[in-house]
Amino acid sequence: MNQPLTATPHRPAALDPRSLGRPVHLLPQVAQRLREALQRLLVQPWNRRYHSRHELHALTLRPLDTAPQETGESPRWLRATGPSGLLACHIDRPLVLALMAKRLGLGADTALATADTPPTATEDRLLHLLAGQFAGLCVQWLAQASRPDAEGPQDLTPENDPPPLQGGALPAFGPDGWELVASLRDGDQEASISLALSGAYLLPLLRQLSARQRPSRTAAQQQPLDRRLALTLQARLLERELDLGAVLDLRPGTLIPIRLADATVMVEGSPLMSAAVAEHQGKLCLTSFQDLE
Repeated sequence: MNQPLTATPHRPAALDPRSLGRPVHLLPQVAQRLREALQRLLVQPWNRRYHSRHELHALTLRPLDTAPQETGESPRWLRATGPSGLLACHIDRPLVLALMAKRLGLGADTALATADTPPTATEDRLLHLLAGQFAGLCVQWLAQASRPDAEGPQDLTPENDPPPLQGGALPAFGPDGWELVASLRDGDQEASISLALSGAYLLPLLRQLSARQRPSRTAAQQQPLDRRLALTLQARLLERELDLGAVLDLRPGTLIPIRLADATVMVEGSPLMSAAVAEHQGKLCLTSFQDLE
């Protein structure tokens, strides 16, 4: 007997806590400004020093994907403890080898190493130098962009003595890690640099972006609610019943004798309070307010 097929229950996608209540939609604008700064302050000096023509054509700032990689070799990361916590940098090996080859005056097709060749001391020193410069400038830029007056150009300088970097696997950043990925292109060759950051580096920037998006409160909006909420009061002074004949006999100048009793104070047509009617300097005024039952 065939068993009935049961549909697999759909599991809703979990919300990323790094994006809840945060202006993550503004991060592409931040990444574009950072890309321009790195192209000017980092990549162009690399091109002059290593005789290359690299261009930083894309930069992405996103939450760090901590899912384990099922295929491929685990990349080598250089980790350090920066001013706001842990950070780690990974640079594609072909980029390091290409810069080293051009620095040595070798041709672009010269193969300094293969995937199985262990890195030399020269390659390792260049890798640490490039990673230290990239990480240092990114951390400086994020710190300056978190300031309220960070709209103008920022004065960044590569650190002469970056924190010591140690090689290994990607460290555990916890649930609040972020990743900055820069894509470089030199002709047909492409390579990437990744910088994993603790959430403490991004938190001041996200707060600053949120404050810029929040509309400024006027002096009236800063007052308590009972001072900002405006209500229209209407006072019903009296009611007088007249028969139809008396209404038809009304003429200009006709006087209708009345006696003012307590007035009913209404808000949007709903009776709210009663008040006594008094005369003050030739004007009728309401006084002695009492709540209606």
